[in-house]
Amino acid sequence: MSQNQLTERDMLYDSIMTEKYVSDAYNTTVMESVNQNIIEALQHIQQEEQEHAKLFFEAMHHRGWYTVEAAHPSQAAKQEVDQQISSQMQSRRQQLEQKIQNQG
Repeated sequence: MSQNQLTERDMLYDSIMTEKYVSDAYNTTVMESVNQNIIEALQHIQQEEQEHAKLFFEAMHHRGWYTVEAAHPSQAAKQEVDQQISSQMQSRRQQLEQKIQNQG
């Protein structure tokens, strides 16, 4: 194999990384869009990109090229995450309410 050629593993890994980047870009664009038709179109495209990434992941995982550790969070860790999310949501809601009041 020539030094300038990518292996199958390299190509699959590059494809996964590209799909992650593209999906993240769609996510940001969806979050910053105001037109519902555009949001829905972008979400559809993003879902397709995630399906592609899943296929690449499965191909690599099947070959032993991409391993993941099983997550086994404790009940306390789950409760902590739930608490943090709840706190962040409440804070964000208060910020939005304050912003609305300031505009009115």
